[in-house]
Amino acid sequence: MGEGTTFESTWAVPDTWQQGRGAWGGLPIRRIVEEVVQCEDSAREVRSITAQIPEPVLVGNHQVVSRLIRKGSAMSMWQVDILREHDNVTVARGQVVTGADKKLELDPPRKEWGSALFPQVPPAEQVELAPIGPPFGPVFGQHLDYRPITPLPTMGTEPVVHGWINLPQRTERGAHWNAAQLLSMVDAWWPSPYTLMKTMRPVATVSFSANLLIDPMNIESIDGERSPLLHDASVSSIHGGFMSELRRLWTPDGRLVVENLQSIMVIK
Repeated sequence: MGEGTTFESTWAVPDTWQQGRGAWGGLPIRRIVEEVVQCEDSAREVRSITAQIPEPVLVGNHQVVSRLIRKGSAMSMWQVDILREHDNVTVARGQVVTGADKKLELDPPRKEWGSALFPQVPPAEQVELAPIGPPFGPVFGQHLDYRPITPLPTMGTEPVVHGWINLPQRTERGAHWNAAQLLSMVDAWWPSPYTLMKTMRPVATVSFSANLLIDPMNIESIDGERSPLLHDASVSSIHGGFMSELRRLWTPDGRLVVENLQSIMVIK
């Protein structure tokens, strides 16, 4: 498979996954990663994705075009476009990097290395489930399990969000996470500035960049189901309705799963 190789498929965007007019942003993120996983050599794992969603991804049929941009000795880069079927307009685009596993000798050892700190929060089993779907939350929220730790939107004093999140069995059967699920789930929570806003203003993600920092199969299942993940987010700064937000997902035992930077803009 050489550079420039192109693959095409179709995607019927499902109903009940909306956030406003279009699908929740994690849905096209997941589809983009799934396309690369299907096309890529199994020896190369998904490492990162950078994506833009310039148009609402509406319910209905779409064309997905994947192209191998570069295949080097250690990494590959793919571009995936999602286009509306009826007018060929690009509604989402992602660049996905895959790479071969490279063993590193770190000093201190890997388990002690890294500057990101796992937040001190109660375990998931001590936090109650909260109904985040309609009418309080977006339509797609009904498919996920949320266990908020920090205050709900408009009720907090800091632009920080902590809570446990999961893709439950009622939505998708399975005991283990995969790369596409993980890279989409980092987008599942509300923006952290919502805790300070007097009203929940409509916002849109301008750019999305996420790194996958663990082998999904190394996230141990719990009682035969996917483990919940800790969502940890904070806004770096806000200017003129434009904000930069850092999001992370953690395993219950404190390993960093996904790190995500989003540029978010208030649109109304």
